[in-house]
Amino acid sequence: MLPSLLNSYKILEFEGVRGCGKTYTCLSVAQTITHADEKSIVLPLIQSDPRLAISGARPHVIDEWKTMPELQELAYREAEATGSMLLTTSLRPGSPEPYVRSHASAAAHIRMRTLSLFELGLSNASVSLAGLLDGRFDPMAKNVSIGTIASYICKGGWPFAREANSAQALELAGRHVGDILATDVTAMGKKPSTAQDVLAATAGCEGDFTYARIAQAMKAHGAKTPSRNTLTAYLGVLEQLYLVERLNGWAAPVRATSRVKVKPRYLPCDPSVGVFACGLNERDLLRDASIFSRALKSMALRDLLVYASALEPGVQPQVRYYADSDGLAVDFVLLLADGRWAAINVEIGEAQAKDSIKRLQRLCKKVRNGGQLQDPAFCAVILAGTNRPRRDEATGTYVFPITAFGA
Repeated sequence: MLPSLLNSYKILEFEGVRGCGKTYTCLSVAQTITHADEKSIVLPLIQSDPRLAISGARPHVIDEWKTMPELQELAYREAEATGSMLLTTSLRPGSPEPYVRSHASAAAHIRMRTLSLFELGLSNASVSLAGLLDGRFDPMAKNVSIGTIASYICKGGWPFAREANSAQALELAGRHVGDILATDVTAMGKKPSTAQDVLAATAGCEGDFTYARIAQAMKAHGAKTPSRNTLTAYLGVLEQLYLVERLNGWAAPVRATSRVKVKPRYLPCDPSVGVFACGLNERDLLRDASIFSRALKSMALRDLLVYASALEPGVQPQVRYYADSDGLAVDFVLLLADGRWAAINVEIGEAQAKDSIKRLQRLCKKVRNGGQLQDPAFCAVILAGTNRPRRDEATGTYVFPITAFGA
């Protein structure tokens, strides 16, 4: 997306978890860079003269501008031509200053995530998200074993661990996340150990993401349960650091809207993060179907968000979950700006596919009876593995392995 964005906007703002590749991506097109998070040499200089941060040939990168929030406004004021400034941050920005807000049209916001299976070379991308939305489905079978998928989960999508095996990659991911907790969480006035316990709960929590369910998940890991206010604060910190993905419930236009659940749920930003936080490994995933399923959904959500972000450059994809008090639950609902939507479930294997298709059809029926939306652009069941990618004859639901999914 970079060439198009550089020719359309004066400023590109890159956001995402530390280590996902923001700076490396910017350096592929930049002429100069200011590392604003270099505290011993660079930061003292730009604190004394902020204009030093934007000096140099352009495109110019200001890396980790949140260390000096005033750098954002300075960049907006000084950017004259398209592709002038690239700003990166690993800390979610708050409300922008008035000048920045009034010049918002000058910038594109790019949310970066860890590498998808396709970017890692582990998916053949024969099932394109864009293609599904247009009714195209030409899968090439790429069935891999459950053990291989478990290794993909542990490997995660960290660029710095691309060449490592799954065990080494998990260790590297653990060190990296541990460093974020030890430095950034501490800098925000919170305890790294409690943050890791809450992070583990996001990976281990099943069903409704209520305080009671989170407390149960934390207790199962031997952690002390914090108060509701403390838990909310720590979830906020994890979200600020992009270590979790927040999923809001879809307020679907069904008849009984009061029965629809909309409270946010959270999943780790990368499947390896949940495995590390829970103190698990590849063998643990293969011993417990519920743990494997939750980690698989974390990986599928990451890939879905990455692929959806390529549909409209600079526009953040809207992904929700659906659940209601009738017991109906659908993992992900993709909402597009033009009003189209799609419903997706993620399952381990063929044994769960039939029931999963039924749940998707129940949601379609409820929405149809609501009378406000058209039928979905597509419904799909993504499996950890199958040698029968297909379009279900009775319902039109697509069934395919996650290793065939792409943008």
